[in-house]
Amino acid sequence: MKIHKTNLKASSFLHMIAAASITVCMLTSCNGELTEQSESDPAGTYRNYLLEVRKMKSISFDELAENLCQWQTIRDSVFSHVQQDTVGLHGQDLRKTCESIHDSLRVEFSRLALSRPRSYQELFLLKRKLSSNDKDNGLIRAIEKIRPFFESLDKRPIHKGDRMQIISDYRALLANTLRNGIHGTEDMTEFIGKEDAIFRAFLPYLCSIGDEDISDITRDTEKCCLQILFAAERKEIPHQDALVYLAMRTNRRLILNTRTCINDIHNQKVQTKAQAYAYIWMLMRPYVSMDSFHLSMLSSKDQEQLERFAVQTPAILRLCAES
Repeated sequence: MKIHKTNLKASSFLHMIAAASITVCMLTSCNGELTEQSESDPAGTYRNYLLEVRKMKSISFDELAENLCQWQTIRDSVFSHVQQDTVGLHGQDLRKTCESIHDSLRVEFSRLALSRPRSYQELFLLKRKLSSNDKDNGLIRAIEKIRPFFESLDKRPIHKGDRMQIISDYRALLANTLRNGIHGTEDMTEFIGKEDAIFRAFLPYLCSIGDEDISDITRDTEKCCLQILFAAERKEIPHQDALVYLAMRTNRRLILNTRTCINDIHNQKVQTKAQAYAYIWMLMRPYVSMDSFHLSMLSSKDQEQLERFAVQTPAILRLCAES
C-alpha cells in the first residue's frame, strides 16, 4: 500500500492545523491584572496590539511562545475590564469590538504559527507552555491521591480472550455499567479498572478491526463516563475527583493508543489507505485534543512518553505513507 505524496501533504496540513488550533483554544482564563492603559481604553489597547502583531513576519519557536504568552496577559487584562463594563449599549458595543479584535488576533497568530515549519516536539512544548500551571491546593491533593490508582493499572493483568471475545466482553461491561449505574467512588474505580484491562487487550487487534462497526462501543463508553459525572452531580462522588479520574483515564488511553499506533506502523501492520488515514488521525490526537486541564494531569513519566512520541512522529508518518 502506498499513499501518494498529496496524501502525505494532507497529513502535514493536519499537523499545521493542529499547530494553529492552539491559538484558537488556548485563551480561556480572564485572571490577569488590569493595566492602566487597558482599564481606560481596552478596545484601543487591543487594537494597538493587533497592529503590532500584524507587523511580525516569520518568527522562531521561542519568539512565538513568548508572544503567545504576552497575548494571554494582554487578553486577560482587556477582557477583565470589559467584563466590568457591561451596562447598556456602550458595554455591549465594547465587548463586540474587543471580540472582533480578538478574532483578528487569532488569525494573525495562526499565520505566525505557520510562518515556519514546526516540529511535533515544539508543538507539544508550546501546548504545555500555554497551559495554566496554577492549581489550587485542593486540586493538587486530588491529583496526588488519585495518581497511584492509575499507576497500579499497569500491574493488573489484561483481559483474556480472542478478538471477538474481547469485543463481546467490552460490550457486556458497558451494558452492565449502564444498567446498574455508577453510584460512588468504588463503582467508578471498578469500572475504570475493568475497562482498562479490556482496552489494553483490545489494542493488539486495532489494525484488524477494518470495517467492523464498533461505534456502539464508543457511544456506550461516552454514556458510562457521563454516569460518573451524574454521580458527581448527585454528590455520590466528589466533583473534583470525578473530573480528575476522567482526565487521567483519557490521558492514559491516549498514550496507550498512540504507542500502539507507532508499534503497528513499525511492524508493517498498516496495509490499506483507510488504515493509514485512521492511524494518521490517531497520531495527531495528542496535539489536537489535549486541553490545559488534561495537560495539567500528566505525570513526568507521561510527559516523557509524549515527548518521545513527538520525536518519532515524523519518521512514523513517512513509514505510514511509504509502506
